[in-house]
Order: sequence, then structure tokens, then C-alpha cells
Amino acid sequence: MTSPGSDPALGNPDRSPPPPPPERQRAGGLSGKKPRVVYLHRYPPEIEAYQWPALREVVDALAPAYEVVYICMGPSGGKRDLELRRNLRVLEVPFTVDQTCGRDKWLKTLRWYLHVGRLLKTIRDLAPAVIICQEMLPLIPGRVAGLGFPTILPTADWWWSILLGHWRWGRWLADRMERREVRSWSRAPARVLACTRTGARLLAAKGLDAARISIVPMPRNPGMFRPLDPAPTKAELGLDEKMKHVAIFGIIRGGKGYDQLLDWWKTAGAKHPDWRLVVIGGAGGETWCRRQIAKRGLGGAVRMAGWLPTKQEVNRWLNAMDVVLVPRRNSPDNHGAIPSALFNGLSTGRPVVATGLPGIAEIVRDGVDGFLFTPDDEASFLAALERALADPAAAARIGQAGLARAAECFDPRKVGQAYRSLVDALA
Repeated sequence: MTSPGSDPALGNPDRSPPPPPPERQRAGGLSGKKPRVVYLHRYPPEIEAYQWPALREVVDALAPAYEVVYICMGPSGGKRDLELRRNLRVLEVPFTVDQTCGRDKWLKTLRWYLHVGRLLKTIRDLAPAVIICQEMLPLIPGRVAGLGFPTILPTADWWWSILLGHWRWGRWLADRMERREVRSWSRAPARVLACTRTGARLLAAKGLDAARISIVPMPRNPGMFRPLDPAPTKAELGLDEKMKHVAIFGIIRGGKGYDQLLDWWKTAGAKHPDWRLVVIGGAGGETWCRRQIAKRGLGGAVRMAGWLPTKQEVNRWLNAMDVVLVPRRNSPDNHGAIPSALFNGLSTGRPVVATGLPGIAEIVRDGVDGFLFTPDDEASFLAALERALADPAAAARIGQAGLARAAECFDPRKVGQAYRSLVDALA
């Protein structure tokens, strides 16, 4: 077995040849002196460390006692962070993914599915003490847990609902598929993680044995999303300094309630002509969103920033906003979720206005470290924004309290320690 994290030929990783597919690799490259933990995710560690910022802390916590084998696609352009991979043995399938391109992500995800059978054989041959299955795409967690090794399954995202939740019949089907999959986890040696108490209750309601559930918070990336001093001006971003700007950011998809938000923004814009909605991000949903904006005649009230090239640039835009908005559709899959937009938004120190779903309400205390509005309630949404924008000094204090709340609730070091404790118990 070869490993980009330990191959001396990778002195110049940009020009290193891609490793052979993991299904053809042998265990000879591993020491075998320590029990193995397999970490499975389709994205390489360079992407995972940004999307799930506790990766470094988890690996550092495990490395003294375990050999961590990370199975993934290759990074776009062949660029590998050797420092990040220092305590990893990385096995890559023979194709790469450009995470910034929505089309490439979906095509490579389909190709990843075609490799799942071979990946399962590779994992079985590795005989891990524990599997951390961060890959929660439909059907994969159950197949991984079905190998019979102790397995950790985080449930930050409900992918059946993400894929089918645009329509009422899709949400009905997604709920049935999720219940079926969750029940299969109870028949395997799996420990299932929820990020909130509400999420744990949702798992139990879907048929999971409550004794198998642990609550582990989501991690934030304090070095990526943070207050900037000085903050960029709106003029630097091409925005009108006289207007008040409210930003929503991330991947554009139906489960976040963009259509509902745009409906409400017609009312908000008519009542407050100096308000502007800024849509940052996309990853495939920009065309749909532009059509919805045009359909509602909101071209002058909504600015599409598009998919910005780096997270640092997203942070710059958020630092220039008057309010960061974190809406989510009022659906069961979102009730226990903590969106990354929530802890990233709070981490900027800007005032955050969020949907008062049960999981989010476990973190944000209305009027203390953020503003909450009642789900599916347009009047409550408008009132929350008015409170946040009416008194900039008070909103700034609440934004700073939100920054402290994010540091308290989403500490990646605590997540790393929690994973080490779970692995020790399972191993």
C-alpha cells in the first residue's frame, strides 16, 4: 500500500504521480504496530479540514495510539498538504475532485458510488479497530457499518432529505428511506452522533436505539471565519454604502428555504427600500436562484455575489455585512441540525438572524447572542431583521456575544477529544 502522506517521492507533491487505487493497494505500507482507525470521506483531507474543521484535532488526538488511514478521492490539481497528512496514511481512488465546481462534485460523487464495493473490500482487508464514516451519502453508512467493525456515524446532514426535500412527495419518501437506513444501524456495531439534543431525539424517533446515540458538537474554523480589523468597506466590494446589506451564504439548495426567503424579501424590500439581500455561494444552484429572483421582480433588491474563490473571500464579504442570515426550511431533517453557516456566521462577530428551529435555538439565545424568528412566519422574520438593523450599536454587541458563543459551543479541540474517547471505548 502506498501513501501520499509518507511517500518520500512527494518532495514536490504538485508533480507526484497519483497513487494506485485503494482496491489494488496492499497493507505493506502500514506499520501494523498500532490498531487502525479508518476515516472514510469522499473529499481529500485538504477539503475536509475546511468543511469539518475538527479533522486536525481528531487526527492529532488519535495519532499517539492509533494508525489513521484516510480513504478519499484525490485533490484537484494534485496539491497535497503534507503537514496535514503527517499523521495520516491516505489512500486515494484514481480520480480527483474539484470541490469548487458543482458539476464536477456531482459527477465524481456518482463515480465514488461506483467504487464503493471495492472500497468496502479495502476496509475489510485493513481490519480496522474502528471506522469513522464521515461519508453519510445515502446507503453508504449502512454498508460500511454492515462490515461488522465498530463504526462511528455522524449525522450532521440528512442526504435523503437534501436530495429529495424540494417537493412534498420527496420529503415523504426521504423520511421513509431515512427511517429504513437508521434502523439498519441498530443491527450493526455503530455509535451514531448527533450535534444537538434535538438531533438525538430525531434519531430515536427514526428507530435508532437511544443507547447508541452520542452528542458531539459541530466544530468551527476560528482561523478562517473571524472578525477583520479593519473590516472591508462596502464600496470595496462594489456595494452601495447607503444601503443595509443582509447576506445568506453557502451552497444554494431547496432545503435551506431560498424560495421562501425570496417570497418574504418582496415584502421586506417594499417596506424597507434601503435593504439589500446579498446571496453568496451556489455550487450549482446559481442559475435556479437567478430565475427565482427574476420571477419575483427582485433584481434591484438582491445581489448575487456567486461562488467566491476562497473561504477568506467569503469571510471578507461577511465582515462587510450589516446582518448574516441563516434561514432553514421548517422540516424534520433541519430540526436538529446545526448548519455550518450558523457557526461560521457567528464566528465573524456580525449579528446573525436565524430560523428558530429547535437545534438552532439550543445555540442562539434570541436577543442575547443572535436573533431568532419563528419558522414559516413572515412577520416574525421581518421583525427579527428590523430589530437587528434598527440599532447598530446593540446589534454589534450581540454580534460579539455571538462570537463568544461560537467559541464556547463549537470548539474543535473538544470535538477531537470526544472522538478520541469514543474510539477508545469502541476499540
